[in-house]
Amino acid sequence: MRGAGFPSSDSTQSTTGPYSFLKHLFTLLCALLFTSGAALAATATNTGVPAQAKLPAAVKYAKGLLWKIEAPGAATSYLFGTIHSEDKRVTSLPGPVIKALDASNRFTMEAIIDGDGLVHMAEAMYFNDGRTLEQVIGKKLYDESIKALAARGIPTLGVEKQKPWAVMMALSMPPPKTGESLDLILQDRATRQNKPVSGLETIQEQVAVFDELPLPDQVALLKQAVQEQNTFEKDLEEMIEAYLARDIAALAEASEKHKPDNDRLYRSVMDRLLTRRNTRMAERMGPILKDGGAFIAVGAAHLPGESGLLNLLAKAGYRVTPVY
Repeated sequence: MRGAGFPSSDSTQSTTGPYSFLKHLFTLLCALLFTSGAALAATATNTGVPAQAKLPAAVKYAKGLLWKIEAPGAATSYLFGTIHSEDKRVTSLPGPVIKALDASNRFTMEAIIDGDGLVHMAEAMYFNDGRTLEQVIGKKLYDESIKALAARGIPTLGVEKQKPWAVMMALSMPPPKTGESLDLILQDRATRQNKPVSGLETIQEQVAVFDELPLPDQVALLKQAVQEQNTFEKDLEEMIEAYLARDIAALAEASEKHKPDNDRLYRSVMDRLLTRRNTRMAERMGPILKDGGAFIAVGAAHLPGESGLLNLLAKAGYRVTPVY
């Protein structure tokens, strides 16, 4: 694996080891899959809950995490917005969510995390052509990135060979503690109930969102992530509070402050992160919703707005109503 840029087990770094690296890699993959629920966000506006047909999508689908999706001739399915967090306030499943999940006959999430997915991400997040992170981003930003990672207790093993997007992702999420994030808790509950578990996207598609960004754009996003480290805890709490209030529009607004100053970059990232993926996920939900009885969990930022999943499903003819 060393040829692909993986750190070796004989590394001389004293603060990390192979197990710590793999644990971090797994958490990074989880965050990549669900980052749109808590990092960059849709351009939804602030208030309103009711599902009244004449209201704009930004208002109709502004509040609510659990939504009932109905179609003629099919059993009711549910769409639930997640946030990648280990916070016990988030991971304690509300009654309506438990009821809907337990009554479902299948569970679908954004993508299935497995061994092949971990290998693919590990190959994608490292340069394999001899380049180093410092060469690409410059010594100043490199030193600042290392300092920021260390301050957050994030492993720095092999970081010198990582691509800018991988370091940016690491700095855009809390360091792992329990490994029991909301999305994985839902998956585990469904698995223990012997429900079929499937993904709407592949790991390759997920990773490509950032890996296929031009390097200058990756560097710009990393620079912003480093600059925002001093307010990270405050910003994270703001997003968690919006999530707990089931206010997905406010969650989007809390994240909006972190958009890049470069408007072109912001629009490009949002198009890749949300707009294109929402269209793809809505299309792939079609057969699942036709069969009925599904519980589908995706990052909460995929739900609201004109190009959000709720509006796309409503436009496709499904009846969409808030449950919780």
